[in-house]
Amino acid sequence: MNSMPPLERGYRRLVACYPRSFRKENEEEIIAVLLATAFPGQQRPGIAESFDLLRGAARMRMGLTRAPHSVVTAVRLMCLGAVGQSLTLITVLVTWGSMRSAAAHHYPQYTAQVSRIVNDDVRGDAALLPVLVVIWLLVAWGNGRGNQWARVAAIAFAVLYTLVLCAELSQGVATVAPAALIMSGVTWALGVAAVVFILQPRSWPYYAIQPAISRQGAAL
Repeated sequence: MNSMPPLERGYRRLVACYPRSFRKENEEEIIAVLLATAFPGQQRPGIAESFDLLRGAARMRMGLTRAPHSVVTAVRLMCLGAVGQSLTLITVLVTWGSMRSAAAHHYPQYTAQVSRIVNDDVRGDAALLPVLVVIWLLVAWGNGRGNQWARVAAIAFAVLYTLVLCAELSQGVATVAPAALIMSGVTWALGVAAVVFILQPRSWPYYAIQPAISRQGAAL
């Protein structure tokens, strides 16, 4: 590969993101088309075409090439939910000090205890939130492939998230960690919206068809 022109090498690295079975049948044709349509003197893939290739690879990896628009939208919302969960973690870490100050201000008679509780909560979030990001992505991947377990998991996740958010509101988290709570609320809204889309009538046949296709492939 080192002897290849830089442009071809860049295209092949991008196409390598696609599933192996797809590359086996289509890689050389795709590379030939990309090279034929490149600008004279172009040395590396452009930003727009790189994004299009990576987006196509992600859709294929997620199994979205045959999914209805409602399922595609739900999967996109779940991926945004993973981003929102990451931003929630960043917000918690960045506002750690202000949360301790706010807690001490609202409960001055329990400054030491409140500070310890806030520290423990932040450490817990630092351990838990990355796991939730992975869960978001796994559930998105499963729904993209039309797996029933993934749809059930998305619904259960949304319900659990709702209960946790309600519990945090009832415990006065809004007065101590408003920024983190807002980010959690945005993430919750994305999850609920995703569930709305996967429960639409046009989404149901996809979850019935995909297992049948998998069973046929296994039989062959």
